[in-house]
Order: sequence, then C-alpha cells, then structure tokens
Amino acid sequence: MEPNRTRHRIVGVSRRRQAGITAIGFLALATVFGIVGLAGIKIVPLYLQQMRLGQVLDDLERNLEGNAPTPQGIRNELSKRFDIEGISLPSDAVKITQVRDGYQVQIHQESRTLFFGNLWFMMVFDEQAEIRR
Repeated sequence: MEPNRTRHRIVGVSRRRQAGITAIGFLALATVFGIVGLAGIKIVPLYLQQMRLGQVLDDLERNLEGNAPTPQGIRNELSKRFDIEGISLPSDAVKITQVRDGYQVQIHQESRTLFFGNLWFMMVFDEQAEIRR
C-alpha cells in the first residue's frame, strides 16, 4: 500500500461504533413493540363494538323518527338490531326516557378485557340518540 494512504485506514474501534443495534437494544425494542401490539389486539374489538352500538343507534333514530314510537317498540327494535350485530348488553345498560319531542335512548356500557396478569383494560362508552315523534 502507498505510504500516504496508511493514515486514512479505518481502524477496528471505529468499525465497532458503526455497528447496528445490539442484542439488548433489539430485545428492548421487541418488548416495547410486543406490549403495544398486544394492547392494540385487546382494545380494537372494544372500539369496534362501540362503533357498532353507535351505528345501531343512528339507524334506529333514522328509521323510527316520525313514526310515533313507544318505549316497548324501541326496545323491540333495539333487541332485533343487537341480535343482528351480535351485541350482548345487560338489561340495565339501555335506558329510554321520555323527552319533550319524543324519547331519548341512552346506552351506558363498561367493557373490560384482560391485558396480562392482573392488568385489565376498562373502557366506558356512553352513546345516546333522540327519537322524535
């Protein structure tokens, strides 16, 4: 090799500094991504159910508005739509109250899912619709 080029050679120490991620760093990143991924897998179905509840209430409001509905008729229609969508709610989650122009339908639901160990995710959804006579 030419004598003037020996000064510019890369030494072994600088090559080690330029190496990629270490095994410990990779494990830490994999752990973080795994925890976030697991949380997403657990939470997404709860949000999908909430979206279906909102859609059911929107459809109910659109279909029954102006048809002089009764509270029992509203409950029957909700029951049918819940069966179609595969939604199961406790009986006290749906409240129908009379307001000046019709009825207000409110669904208050708490959904829980196990994350891991003794850790749970709990989400509270409060959806409502007003059905005018």
